[in-house]
Amino acid sequence: SEIDIVGHRVVHGGSEFEQSTFVTPEVKAAISRMAVLAPAHNPANLEGIEAIERILPAIPQVAVFDTAFHRHMPLPAVVYPVPYDWFEEGIKRYGFHGISHQYCSQRAAQVLGKNLETLRLISCHLGNGCSLAAIHHGRSIDTTMGFTPMEGLMMGSRSGSVDPGILLYLLQQKGYSADQLDTILNKESGLKGICGSGDMRQVLQKINEGNARAKLAFDIFVHRLRYYIGAMLATLGGLDALVFAGGIGENSAQVRASACESFAFLGLELDPQKNARSPADQVISAANSTLPVLVIHTQEDWAIAQECWRLSQSSG
Repeated sequence: SEIDIVGHRVVHGGSEFEQSTFVTPEVKAAISRMAVLAPAHNPANLEGIEAIERILPAIPQVAVFDTAFHRHMPLPAVVYPVPYDWFEEGIKRYGFHGISHQYCSQRAAQVLGKNLETLRLISCHLGNGCSLAAIHHGRSIDTTMGFTPMEGLMMGSRSGSVDPGILLYLLQQKGYSADQLDTILNKESGLKGICGSGDMRQVLQKINEGNARAKLAFDIFVHRLRYYIGAMLATLGGLDALVFAGGIGENSAQVRASACESFAFLGLELDPQKNARSPADQVISAANSTLPVLVIHTQEDWAIAQECWRLSQSSG
């Protein structure tokens, strides 16, 4: 066979996996247990593993976890302000998109010609799912997603953070079931919930056609993005570069420009021509900007391949 090893992105590794690992029956069972926390992701990840087991039964497989990059976050960024017993039961902030955030931080350092260990970065992974990470000395010290991939930023069809009191009200006063709320918050909220489309390209098209609801959806998305960039900035205590990645982050000049406008007071300024071109792996800030802003083409597949290589060498 020309295939020596197969790597899989697994979204939720829970507390059990702090790094990539070879797939075993025990690992598969753990991925299955975590599916309740990432129902839109872990079951599909497991299906991929089982498909390879049927097609290439002798080939080793590696699970690379989206949660692993955030495993060193300090406790104040991990523990929710709820009864401490919950934390001991595993209810805590795990963070996601770790494969992308780690790759983008490494690639940004290369593009800047700097040592990653010296940089304070905010990585903005913006796609159908969206999250930010505050990265210091090459490690994630804070992120916007939490116990599940639903926390934080407004997303394509996910709500992001909402007041928990809303959910209690809907359960207790309006007769909603937990399953209904699960579906609504994961599949019928975010951009889609406000204007009917979870695709930023369609949202922008609707804005051009004069659709007020699409403009509102865009404005909420940008408001939340600025809000959380500010939070990551405070956590880092300074900033050396702002990184945009993911389908929206890499391709939407409007989102990048709108997000960065609020940080002009820091001396941050985009080069309009460079930003409009959405160039991959390049600096798009103006020459006189106090902070570099980069667009990085995230390559999670390459990061997974690197993990496969690392594990295969260490086991050989």
